[in-house]
Amino acid sequence: MTILHEPRVSSWARGHLLCRVDGVSDRVALTFDDGPSPRDTERVLDVLARHVAIHGDWHLPPPMLPPSLLRREVERSALAVKRAADVTPRHYRPPYGLMLPSQARFARELGFAPVLGDVYPEDALRPGVDRIVRRVVSRLSAGSILILHDGSAHLEMSRGQTVEALEIILQHMNSHGLRGVSVERLLIAAGAESAAPAVSSGGGSP
Repeated sequence: MTILHEPRVSSWARGHLLCRVDGVSDRVALTFDDGPSPRDTERVLDVLARHVAIHGDWHLPPPMLPPSLLRREVERSALAVKRAADVTPRHYRPPYGLMLPSQARFARELGFAPVLGDVYPEDALRPGVDRIVRRVVSRLSAGSILILHDGSAHLEMSRGQTVEALEIILQHMNSHGLRGVSVERLLIAAGAESAAPAVSSGGGSP
């Protein structure tokens, strides 16, 4: 499907990027890149609770940027989110999913947790609603971080396929007991579940 799902690549990425969150039983993080789009973002928001993170102002792969420009990318994006939504973002998705370990450390020093994901159906290429849905439901599980697109980085492009697929994906999640949340809430849920006391499944008195 995509290089992200190649075992060697995903193993390398998980060494320095947040790709999924283990220890959570019923939630999935839904993330959207390259918006906002005047045509499609509102349609996405019609079926989702709010999700906020940053993705870069220029949409250039971080390996192409020296530290000074990477800092500019991250900080300008964060400022744009703050101005638009009055929310201070805490996560950063590297454009094209490319980020070196040293750059991930640099992003953390700036106060942003770098996030990739573990499910990417390549919806940005508009392969068709059915294919987007199949690629997602075949891989999605509790703790997953799903990468979708509500806009386009360089050319105005319809994301209608993503919107239609999202409706079906959410129905699938609901039927399988999965809730869609932000990355931050997924991390919080994992911490809460790991801190919860164990519950015996056996019979008898406690």
